[in-house]
Amino acid sequence: MNIAYLRPPRGLRDYPPEIWGRIKYLGESFLELASLWGYREVEAPALEKLEILEKKAGPNVRDEIYWFKDKGGRELGLIFDYTVPLARYIAANPSLPKPIKWCYFGRVWRYDEPQAGRWREFWQFGVELIGSDKVDADAEVIALMVKCLEKVGVPEPKLMVCDRRLVMSALDTMGIDKSIRYEVLRVIDKKKKISPEEFRDMLAKLGLEGKADDISEFSSTLVPFNEAYEAASNYDNNIAVFFRELSEILNEYGVIEKVFLDCSIVRGLDYYTGLVFEAFCSGGDRLSRLAIGGGGRYDELIGLYRKPGVPATGFALGVDRIAMALTSREMNKVNIVNLYYMDKSFRGYAIMVAEQLRRNKIPVVLDFYSKSIRDSLKQADKRGYRFQIIIGRKEFGENKVTLKDLVEKTQETLTIEEAITRIRST
Repeated sequence: MNIAYLRPPRGLRDYPPEIWGRIKYLGESFLELASLWGYREVEAPALEKLEILEKKAGPNVRDEIYWFKDKGGRELGLIFDYTVPLARYIAANPSLPKPIKWCYFGRVWRYDEPQAGRWREFWQFGVELIGSDKVDADAEVIALMVKCLEKVGVPEPKLMVCDRRLVMSALDTMGIDKSIRYEVLRVIDKKKKISPEEFRDMLAKLGLEGKADDISEFSSTLVPFNEAYEAASNYDNNIAVFFRELSEILNEYGVIEKVFLDCSIVRGLDYYTGLVFEAFCSGGDRLSRLAIGGGGRYDELIGLYRKPGVPATGFALGVDRIAMALTSREMNKVNIVNLYYMDKSFRGYAIMVAEQLRRNKIPVVLDFYSKSIRDSLKQADKRGYRFQIIIGRKEFGENKVTLKDLVEKTQETLTIEEAITRIRST
């Protein structure tokens, strides 16, 4: 049989424990932090009406949606993010008290060309703050995004921020016709992914060959965000003032050093109306070029489904890509205890120990299949378990266990209560 027959469809992947464990750990860590900021967890249907998904997402979005006609002839699609279905729900329920602070962790689908770090099915964590147009709301979601990345140890996280209103003002200053500005935004959005020659060629196809230098100079602006006021004041004084207040709040949150003004950030989805941002991290050429998250303000999206509109902002993190970036041993080892007993006569004691650990919320694998301590340790290491408990004649006689920490490379003989305390302290 051809082994390819047993692989998932192109662009999808399997989730064995070593992959799913990392994704689940990250998602739960982000949800835990978001709850401390007052965000409540929600879920969304996997399927939406195609017309809902296409609303204000851009002319090419249908090509990126897994869509089909159901048996009743209705056009449906798998969600490509959570923002659209949540916006649709809020439009359907206008009496919800605002501001609304929701968070989520789930899978989404996009019919992109698969490549390293890009799948057609992937996992997102995100937050939506709906009902406030204040700069404080923008600052909160940016600060929370940074705090999420810091919490799980993402290497050297950076947030690249811009504002679509600033870009439009710059294009107005350059005399770019309004009818092609969204096409120019799409070219700018691709700037970091293509060569300078390709960038110029794409602008030339829009009839902007003579404006290419001006557009390139503007979109190359990259400064620490505490210098954003000066950079923006050349094009739009109102946005410059907005940036100055945003910078002050981000400084109060203690994240300003991680935030930069990058005028090549415009985001691909047309529902963004103001502030936009993307997150990056270190991790080699491949990872450093991939955004691990993004977001921004979408004040008009909810109003497209039902008037009146509602101001809104939020972000989403690509959990799969963040899992790629994290290679620390803490992510490689999970706090599962592999419990091996050396003789059948110790089985009852081993089961009692396992049950006591489980009552204390400590996961335990009762190893009754390994042929030796050496074999048991080998299996624990292969499976990524952090702890090994060994029960032999000495441990059985003293009502104790031998606990090995496979990360710290330590070994101790302890009472069951001491072992529980030791495991919980990691």
